[in-house]
Amino acid sequence: MKTNLSKGELAKRIDHTILKPNADWIRVKQVCEEAVNYNFRGCCIPPIYLKRAKEIVSTGKVRLVTVVGFPLGYSLGEVKVAEVERCIQQGADDVDMVMSISLFKSGETDIVRKEIEKAAEIAHSYGAALKVIIETSLLTPSEIVKASELVVSAGADFVKTNTGFGTRGVAPSDVMLIKKATAYSGIKIKAAGGIRTALDALLYISLGADVIGTSSGVKIINEYDSLLSTVQQS
Repeated sequence: MKTNLSKGELAKRIDHTILKPNADWIRVKQVCEEAVNYNFRGCCIPPIYLKRAKEIVSTGKVRLVTVVGFPLGYSLGEVKVAEVERCIQQGADDVDMVMSISLFKSGETDIVRKEIEKAAEIAHSYGAALKVIIETSLLTPSEIVKASELVVSAGADFVKTNTGFGTRGVAPSDVMLIKKATAYSGIKIKAAGGIRTALDALLYISLGADVIGTSSGVKIINEYDSLLSTVQQS
């Protein structure tokens, strides 16, 4: 397990997240402020608050992240693509879009690929990044590999594991499968769903995750700070 990250380096791997349906603006604002104070990579928030949140993260050091087609992936492809563009226009630096899981499992991969291609094209035209959530909790191991390869071929920037609203969170085997399927492609991996401790975060980074999506970012950094102090004193 990779343990030589500084606290600052670990923070730069974290998308601090608030996506609960009952989260109000006060809580979303708090998460954005925590992202700035802890110098996290990003804060992932509902799209309805993008314009207000942009004022909080206006320094550009924290990426403003939002979600599209969330959490089921059922939205029509053209609606998702339009939403990607609108979210970026509202201030998003990254868009985490749920893959059309039902179509994928129905074998209609060409439709899924075209949807991702169009979304990626729009995102890149604005200088933004597209992460595609494949929802590993609903896929078999072979489907995880196939979905990851599809995301690579469609030109997205990240494969993201989970929404956090599925039947389970991320598992180590998910990241291992995605890493193997995307080796040498240059695409990055975002692990999300049930990552709540510093050891969890370190585990997924050691397995190949580039970014950690979590609502426990502050807890993770505070735990890691204590862990580093213990190691330095021993």
